[in-house]
Formats: sequence, C-alpha cells, structure tokens
Amino acid sequence: MKILLFCGKGDSNDVVYSHLKNNHNLIGVVMDGPSNKKFFVNRRIKKLGWFKVVSQLLFMKGIIPLLKKESQKRANELSNSYDFEVEPVVSCENILRTSSINDDIVIDHVKKMKPDMIIVNGTRIIKKKIIDGVGIPMVNMHVGITPKYRGVHGGYWALANGDKENCGVTAHLIDPGIDTGGVISQRTIEITKKDNYCTYPLLQVIEGLKCYDDAIEQIKNDKLTIINNNLESKLYYHPTIFDYFYYRIFRGVK
Repeated sequence: MKILLFCGKGDSNDVVYSHLKNNHNLIGVVMDGPSNKKFFVNRRIKKLGWFKVVSQLLFMKGIIPLLKKESQKRANELSNSYDFEVEPVVSCENILRTSSINDDIVIDHVKKMKPDMIIVNGTRIIKKKIIDGVGIPMVNMHVGITPKYRGVHGGYWALANGDKENCGVTAHLIDPGIDTGGVISQRTIEITKKDNYCTYPLLQVIEGLKCYDDAIEQIKNDKLTIINNNLESKLYYHPTIFDYFYYRIFRGVK
C-alpha cells in the first residue's frame, strides 16, 4: 500500500509525516507552498466584513500568544506522548516542493510515483483539477466533526456550543468543497482543565492519526465505507476576540 503525503509546513505535518514513515509505506511528500496572506485577508473581508475580520486578527495576534504560553507545559506533554520520534517533514528524501499544491506539476508527479492513495494534511483547498487528475483516493484529517463543524477549530466551536459529544476529529475523502467529502472515520477527544484553544488541536491530531489508520486499512482491503452521521452542515471561521472572552467567561471554554 504505497502512500504519498500532501502537506504544508508546521508541527502537525511533522507528526503526520513521522507517523506514516514509521507505520506505513510512505513513498514521498508533496509540500504546498505558502499562501498569499494579503489575498486571504482581503477575501475574508469581502465575505465577513471589516469589523469581524479585524476582531479575528486581534484574537489571533493578541490572545493566542498568551494562550500558547499558558498551555506550554500541557503542549509539551502531548507532544512527547507519541510512540515514535517526530521528524521534520522537510527531512524526507523524496520531497517535491511546490508554489501551490494546485500546480499542474503535482498531477505529473503523482502519476510518476504511482501511489495507491494520498494522505492530505495542512494544505490549501485542493482544486477539482488535481482531485480528478490524480484519480486515486485522497484522505484529509479535519480537526472537527464534519459536516457539523467544517472550517477551522472545530473542537473549540463544539465546546463553545456546549456540544462535547461532537468535539473531535475526522478523516474524510477530499472533494472540491470545504470539508464536505465522505466521512471515513471520526473520533472524539477528552478535554482536561489543562487544555485550551491551543492544545485542542494537539489532542485532535493524536486521535486523527488513528482515523488515518482506519482509512488506510479500509482502502488497503478494498472495504472503504462512507459514514452518514446525519449531522447538520455548518462552516466555522476563527473566533473574534469578543467571541473568545464571551465563551471563556460564560461557558468556561478556554
């Protein structure tokens, strides 16, 4: 079962890479290039408006650094819990660096490598031409229970909504939508008093590796099963600074 990893840079990508390298037949990596942050912010402003986007940026630039400091000991504890050594994804011997995961060169590279499936983690939205062009299953880890918590920080939003039973992670097939592909595996996470906004994703990645394993095993044995959980579908964005203080004060969600 030959696996190719599509990913970006970052800690979760290093974890996924190391897990696949140690537990499966990983044949290479295709790395997505950096996104245009100015374009991203302008697009978000058009969709959500200036006030909300500025409030989101205040949270991201002003509060998240404090939350990281607050939860550093817990983050180290979770990062040291893996049963394998976490290596940087850039250390992979067979790595293709792209300006965008949606470059046409990616299709040619996949056809040359001839993987049986592609694991996706931390890339930009993959376009239909790439999905159709590679022609094999592509499985993504989403840090939220889909389709109810699509978008970003699904674990946080589930807790903010008092929906602990849907605070978890999903492995799903890639399609042209945003976290709308068929659900293969889902697992929930257990939150402790030591956790906050910055450690919820770490807990989700730990369980998400198991979801990846479920998907790989199903595809390997030609027993891919799509789960219909009958949940509503909603897309979430980053919380604003006002959202965060409201849910922390009135609902105890850190």
